[in-house]
Amino acid sequence: MKGKFPNGLSEAMDAAGMGPTALERLTGIAKQDIYKRAHQMARLTPEMANILAPHLNTTAAQLLGLRAAEVFTVPLGGKIGAGGAIDTSTEQDEPGVEYEVEMMIRVEDAAVAYQVIGESMMPIFEPDTVIICRAHTQEISKHYGKRVALGTVEHGRQLKIIHPGSKPNVFDLESLNRSVPTMRDVKVEWVARIAAIIPADEWKILERRAQVQEFLKKPSQRRRSKAASD
Repeated sequence: MKGKFPNGLSEAMDAAGMGPTALERLTGIAKQDIYKRAHQMARLTPEMANILAPHLNTTAAQLLGLRAAEVFTVPLGGKIGAGGAIDTSTEQDEPGVEYEVEMMIRVEDAAVAYQVIGESMMPIFEPDTVIICRAHTQEISKHYGKRVALGTVEHGRQLKIIHPGSKPNVFDLESLNRSVPTMRDVKVEWVARIAAIIPADEWKILERRAQVQEFLKKPSQRRRSKAASD
């Protein structure tokens, strides 16, 4: 790749038979901006690469000219609430299918990723933010006063600050948003330290079925696509 702002966009567009006008229609990115990046006249940002990549049958890392080893994936454990109890019945859960999060940074000791739903912890945890967690542990007392991901018996997965409860084996779960009441005397099954917070535009979901990867849109993107088609 040659040019002031080298990237792999031009090659990917040629391989996909896709021009700036078609990409503008599919992504909403102005064709002039796509043209400038394809001709290496302006820097291709990770955000733009993430939007363009699915339509070019490639990855953001390849568009940005990063080595494959620099693409980092973590198993997706499902959704996690940023407020009260969450309903996980709508989670993607199909036999034989596993989901992973692909992102542009490497997180040491990453074990699992969770997709944040709800708006009660904005602006730190906006909807579709992903948190990368270290391994689950039942050594809960070591995490008192810390912001953690945790699994509860009755309220699903939560993002909370954990404190001792009024009696043994139950815990108080404090929200970062003071307007959300603290959950009192909750039974907790596991906790996990948060290793990284990935903004909504900096990751994508990969579906793995028989070694095949397919891009899946996030809820906010599905809403935008539906609105555009109505």
